[in-house]
Amino acid sequence: MKAVRYDRFSGIDGIYLADVPEPVAGPGEVVVRVEAGALNPGALPALHGSSYTPGRDLAGEIVAVGADVPGFAVGDPVLGRLQSWDAHAPFVAIPADQLVRKPDALPWDVAGSLYTTPMAALGAIRAVEPRPGETVVISGASGGVGFTAAQLARRAGARVIGLTSDARFGLLRRHGIEPVRYGDSEQDRIFAATGRADAFIDTVGGGYLDLALALGVPKDRIDTVVDYRGAKEKGVKSLGTTDAGGLPALAELAALAAAGELHIPIAATYPLTAVRDAYRALADRKTHGRIVLHPQELA
Repeated sequence: MKAVRYDRFSGIDGIYLADVPEPVAGPGEVVVRVEAGALNPGALPALHGSSYTPGRDLAGEIVAVGADVPGFAVGDPVLGRLQSWDAHAPFVAIPADQLVRKPDALPWDVAGSLYTTPMAALGAIRAVEPRPGETVVISGASGGVGFTAAQLARRAGARVIGLTSDARFGLLRRHGIEPVRYGDSEQDRIFAATGRADAFIDTVGGGYLDLALALGVPKDRIDTVVDYRGAKEKGVKSLGTTDAGGLPALAELAALAAAGELHIPIAATYPLTAVRDAYRALADRKTHGRIVLHPQELA
């Protein structure tokens, strides 16, 4: 079968397709026929020499079950993640404890987009614990993490101020999020929109932790999913994907999305042979929504 590989630090041009054997399920593993897998921005630095191996989202149907795998059977639809390039392939062998069952009503593209980015949003929400009647400010509120976090904060009963571009105002308003234009003098615009900020989630970096502190937000109610150095220096939180709650949290997000209570926008899909184009679209950052690879499509 054809599978995506990357073994040299030459950016997106270093991604290629290789002929590899179809995987076999080992103990504790299942083989999944992958229907969809989202690309995540955290994968981009790895193309230029970062030592971090990003996780990759996937969703598909189980076609083989290894030994010592309770709870799953051939034919089960599942979603989860694999911290390997092997996720970008028509079939993958994956530890069963990295998967949850896919709700029937959940589209494949959304299921294959739920782990890395939405889980980062859920981790941030659990870090700042928004409460009914409070005001939460979110930087990058129309981005992948920010948009999910804003929806989850609204579900918790909070008022959400979303920093975004003018072009995304309508999108945020449709989901009950109050948009404020980012950029120069945004602190004044936030204060004009609300008299206080009880919590702050930063999904952008580049000084937003200073803005949160200037707004008077307590340090224990500030979380960033990108500025880890700043978080350490300023004594605020930096919780994200790995802090969201694992598989039970992933199943919770899947149930919300399947019920139409959480919107995960899909910007574009690409066949396996266009994987470089998919990563270029990801790097371009001009689309709203997830970039999803369809490994079963080879052209």
